[in-house]
Amino acid sequence: MIYYPSYAGGGMKELFRKVGNRSSEFYPEVRKVRRDGSYIYEEFMPTGGTDVKVYTIGPGYAHAEARKSPVVDGVVMRNSDGKEVRYPVLLTPTEKQIARNVCQAFRQA
Repeated sequence: MIYYPSYAGGGMKELFRKVGNRSSEFYPEVRKVRRDGSYIYEEFMPTGGTDVKVYTIGPGYAHAEARKSPVVDGVVMRNSDGKEVRYPVLLTPTEKQIARNVCQAFRQA
């Protein structure tokens, strides 16, 4: 879930696994974050409508792809073959090192 700060209009976006061409739903009336369990909250970070996914294959290789973020409108962009549209992203040396560190931290090396 993404809770939008009041300066960004407020509300909450629920993200979920793709169901058909939908991947999120917006609830403008939600004004408070969940407090009934144990959750990790991160600072709100505007992304300009793009998500980047980084995939690692061991600590020596990382591949990244960008896609339209599900928070934009909840509709999945698909190509003529029905696959989600993604674009390759070149990672900086620092980003590659971060991917390597995450891979090793989760013992995926």
